[in-house]
Amino acid sequence: MKELYLNEISPIIGGVLVKGEGNPLIKNVVTKPSKVGSNTLLIDLYTKSKIDSNVFSKSTPVIVITEKPKDFSRFGDGITIIKVDDIEATYWRFIDYYRSLFSIPIIGITGTAGKTTAKEMLKHILEKRYTVQATYKSFNGGHRSHRYLLGINENTGAAVIEMGVDYPGDILDYLKYFRPNIRMILNIDVYHLVGCKTPERYLKAKAEILHDLDPVNGTLILNGDDTNIKKIDVSKFTKIIQYFGLSESCHYRAENVTSDSKGIRFTLHHQNQSYPVFVPGRGKHNVYNALAAIAAASSAGVEIKEACEELATFNHMIEHLEFKNGVGGATIIDDTWNVTPISMTSALQVLDEISGSKRKIALLGYMPQLGDGDYAQQEYAKMGGRALDAKLDLLIVIGDQAKKIGSRAIELGMDPSNVFFSNDGNELYQILQPYLNQDSIILLKLPHRVMIQDSFQELKSKIIES
Repeated sequence: MKELYLNEISPIIGGVLVKGEGNPLIKNVVTKPSKVGSNTLLIDLYTKSKIDSNVFSKSTPVIVITEKPKDFSRFGDGITIIKVDDIEATYWRFIDYYRSLFSIPIIGITGTAGKTTAKEMLKHILEKRYTVQATYKSFNGGHRSHRYLLGINENTGAAVIEMGVDYPGDILDYLKYFRPNIRMILNIDVYHLVGCKTPERYLKAKAEILHDLDPVNGTLILNGDDTNIKKIDVSKFTKIIQYFGLSESCHYRAENVTSDSKGIRFTLHHQNQSYPVFVPGRGKHNVYNALAAIAAASSAGVEIKEACEELATFNHMIEHLEFKNGVGGATIIDDTWNVTPISMTSALQVLDEISGSKRKIALLGYMPQLGDGDYAQQEYAKMGGRALDAKLDLLIVIGDQAKKIGSRAIELGMDPSNVFFSNDGNELYQILQPYLNQDSIILLKLPHRVMIQDSFQELKSKIIES
């Protein structure tokens, strides 16, 4: 974080000095006593947390802002205590102040699928000219926002924040921390129904990204081909919208999309200029991810030609349609980072596109954030149709919640003898073993919580060459 002196933030914090003197330097700000170190400001949000006197005796100076100064009064001379009446309000005043110290491009990204990939693409582009602060992998839960914000300092030239939605209001929390001046919606499908309950509420939760966006000086980057994004009222932002996609009306438009074993190529059209683009990876969805990243980079001050050139050196992400050598010469597509209906559809399309004459096998798992209601079953039934569209030779469904994928595929005409249901990695290996040869391509599209189970870890080790 940017180092601060107590006198700099005292007018923001307010409160009454109970103990201490001087003007200590602050190198870190925490909200739990267990996280305290030297030159730390503790904003005592979690008043019921255990307070270890040893931590405080080893850490000086420490500044504590609290509603309960008695909890800290027994500690030594290296502690400064400030009493406030409303600790949460004090915390948010500090967050607002800290964010106000930086006038840099901050890009907030949301979408049902592809957020992490688009974020990493954008980060890769920006890092040529900026020191970039970004959320780590797909660890974007709101409780981590504090550390990501404090990761911005005087050396930071840009920040890229992935904003997920589990419940309505989640994006509003991100906005309170980061106030992104460039905001992006990659796509909106059906997901996170455990917290949002209905597709309509999920759509509204995603649309929260528009809250308090400056309709003159902000930037809004939207997928111009996404039918659900088109349902959002963006009429007040028409002057700042940048659309990306394949449609003629998009500001950043891809044309002549081709792919091979090395990646995807397309021509980008923007403001009467054309640019060749190469993106390592597979799938039409990565065309959209690349377009979104280029649009955001351009809004952050990077020349489009430079952004396109940088994308060509992007390292494809692990467990995102990652091609691996399988035992016996089989090809394994590891797409287990996350499982959503839209990403499962994309994975099946890639499997179909690249298989040629080889045998197509897909292991499709349940999608944890769909829940188990009627909407979830509708989505699983759709995936049964997608499996049929991909002309699978073998479909294996994992998880009782996802059985509708297999049953629907059978209803639509898939041979029942080629559809299996299993929850055990050892049993799956017995099913797959006869097909572990150079004539097979096997897609793994399973949730992380399944893949970390011992039997599935063992399955992965048995079918993928080390």
